[in-house]
Amino acid sequence: MTALHRLGVAALRCADAVAVTEHHLARIEAFDPALMAFTAVDAAGARAAAAESAARIAAGAARPLEGVPVGVKANIAVKGLATTAGVESRRGAVAAEDAAVVAALRAAGAVILGHLNMHEGALGATTDNPFYGRTENPHCAVNRPGRTPGGSSGGSGAAVAAGLCTLALGTDTLGSVRIPAAYCGVYGLKPGAGRLSQAGMALLAARLDTVGPLARSVADLAAVMAVLAPLGPARTIRSFGTLAVVEAADMEPAVRDGYARARDALAALGLAERVLPPDGIDLKMARVGGFLEAAREGAVHFAADRAAGGISAEFAGLLDFGLKAAPALADAGAEAAAQARTAVLAALAGCDVLLLPTTPQAAFVHGAAPVTQADFTALANLAGVPALSMPAGVDRDGLPVAVQLVGRAGDEGALLAVAAQLDGALGSYVFPKRFE
Repeated sequence: MTALHRLGVAALRCADAVAVTEHHLARIEAFDPALMAFTAVDAAGARAAAAESAARIAAGAARPLEGVPVGVKANIAVKGLATTAGVESRRGAVAAEDAAVVAALRAAGAVILGHLNMHEGALGATTDNPFYGRTENPHCAVNRPGRTPGGSSGGSGAAVAAGLCTLALGTDTLGSVRIPAAYCGVYGLKPGAGRLSQAGMALLAARLDTVGPLARSVADLAAVMAVLAPLGPARTIRSFGTLAVVEAADMEPAVRDGYARARDALAALGLAERVLPPDGIDLKMARVGGFLEAAREGAVHFAADRAAGGISAEFAGLLDFGLKAAPALADAGAEAAAQARTAVLAALAGCDVLLLPTTPQAAFVHGAAPVTQADFTALANLAGVPALSMPAGVDRDGLPVAVQLVGRAGDEGALLAVAAQLDGALGSYVFPKRFE
């Protein structure tokens, strides 16, 4: 019999909701002290919700996510828990109501387990939080310990990968759902701009921020998206594009190999490939432009926290980097971001989806963050289009690598459909052995 933490949404809807919840709460108690994925666990609330789910299941009235255990990033409001956004001064900011996306999950029968750790203020991609702890990558082996789960939704990626919850919500500003999905070997979807409500979310950069789900299968991503934003019939995907500027970028050999496998698999599925020129995309400066926008707006959102001494010196320095950037750098970044947006939209006008690696590297050692990790993910945020990260293999030490599919506005359903086909060909998902 498959362990409950390995089951997906379809199987859990037919299971004993109370047993499922108790199983996951026990796993959190056993594994999270070392993993540090959760910052708050609402055991009483989860048990009450599970009992209600069990009653509905027994009555034959199960809802789409009935009894499915879910974790929520700490910058998304959960009633009765503090929406900390990873900063010290918000420990007492207890939410009176659920965020819109959390309310939708509850209405579908999901059991909310609690809040998940994140990079402070969502402005970073390691989830080494000075106030709530350093989240570890579940795939770390003895010969590669202390690796990041990515960020800023690192707790979301780690909790799903380790089987502490079935689904998780994260937020993505320049890749903060897809980067943890990539490093933790799971699946993450950044919907297009405006697809999901931001109500009840602690914003960093409103134009770039998007709530997105993480899961251990494409089918589970589709199940949660069906609740959060019914997608309708998916457009048929007949072609995919690759960007010459991405192919020329530096990336680890395992990432390039996974990307090549995905490229071959899409072609084998009958999709026509179109290699698109690098016109208009400066990966580094586009990412810098997006980061400066996020830092400047974040300085406004977190001004009161800073005044109260409730943020770290590192976070304050990142905000100041945006506020005090030299005009020439700020102008160059803004121009590169705008040009990248135009180029991505033009590329998508010439093909149905784009294929890119998710990150140029596998998970790295805490404290050694490469500046390039959001070079590929930032493009979808700047363009306001959906993107889906999925596993594409592992490196020599068993750390996951990933690719992402980027689609046109409104094409979340199409991305899920082609990702399901690609996943069948790649078969790259691996559950971390330490958490079996």
